[in-house]
Amino acid sequence: MMKSNPSRHRAGIFWMFVTGLCFVAVTALVKHMGSRVPPAEAAFLRYLLGLVFLLPMLKDLREANLTPRQWKLFGMRGMFHAGAVILWFYAMTRIPIAEVTAMNYLSPVYVTIGAAIFLGEKLAMRRIVAILIALFGAAIILRPGFREVSSGHLAMLVTAIVFAGSYLTAKIMAG
Repeated sequence: MMKSNPSRHRAGIFWMFVTGLCFVAVTALVKHMGSRVPPAEAAFLRYLLGLVFLLPMLKDLREANLTPRQWKLFGMRGMFHAGAVILWFYAMTRIPIAEVTAMNYLSPVYVTIGAAIFLGEKLAMRRIVAILIALFGAAIILRPGFREVSSGHLAMLVTAIVFAGSYLTAKIMAG
C-alpha cells in the first residue's frame, strides 16, 4: 500500500488551481481580443505560453525512449489538439461563451461514439440513451430552423469532434 504524501497533494491542488486560472485567462483574452488576433496566431501564443510550463519535462521526454509508433501517435494527437484549439478560438470570437462551453460538452459524446467505432468498445443501452439525449441537447442549443446556424456554431461542432480525436489518440497511446 502506498503512503499518502500531503505535500504532493498540496502541490497537485496548487497546480490544478493554476491550470484553472490559466484556462479562464486564455478564454477571457481570446474573447476580449475577438477577431483582431487570428485564431491560429492565438493558438500559437497559447502553446508558446504552455511550453514555459513544459520545459522542465522535455529532458524526461527525450529519455523516455518512445517507439516510432508512439512518436507518430504523439504527433497525431498534437495535430488534433492544435486544430481543435484553433477552431475553438475561432468559435469564441463568433458566438457567446455559454454556447461555446455547452457545445464543447459534446466531446465526451464523440469520444464514446469513437471508442465504439474505432476501438471496439461496447455501448450499453444507458450510454446510447445518454448520447441521444446529449445530441438532442445540442440541437436545442443550435435551434436550426429557428435561427441561422453560424460559422461559430459549425466550428464548435467540428471542435468537439477533433478534441474527441485527440482524446481517443491519448487512449490508444496509454495502451
